[in-house]
Amino acid sequence: MARNIKNSLLTILLLSSFLYAQNNGESLFKQCAGCHGADGRNKAFGKSGIIAGQSAVELMESLKFYKESEFKTHSTTLVMSKQVKNMNMEDLNEIANYVSKLQK
Repeated sequence: MARNIKNSLLTILLLSSFLYAQNNGESLFKQCAGCHGADGRNKAFGKSGIIAGQSAVELMESLKFYKESEFKTHSTTLVMSKQVKNMNMEDLNEIANYVSKLQK
C-alpha cells in the first residue's frame, strides 16, 4: 500500500513538472511573440527563419549562441542577445521545447 502511494506521488510529481515546463515555456515565449508571432511563424524583422516546429536541439543551440555571445552592433542578433541575456538555461530549454512543438 505504501509503495503504491509512493509511486502515485512520484507520478503526480513528474506529471506536474512536465505541465509546469509546458506552461512556463509558453509563458516565457510570450515575450518572443512580438517578433516571432504567437504561433512562431513570423520571420522576425523579415530576416529570421520561421522557428515553429524546429527541433528543440537546434533552437537551444541558437538560444545559447545569443546568450553567450556579445554583440556590439545594432542588428537582430543584438535584439536576440538582449532578450535572452537574463534567462537561465532552464528557461531557454523550456522555450526551445515549447517552440519545437508549435505547428510548422
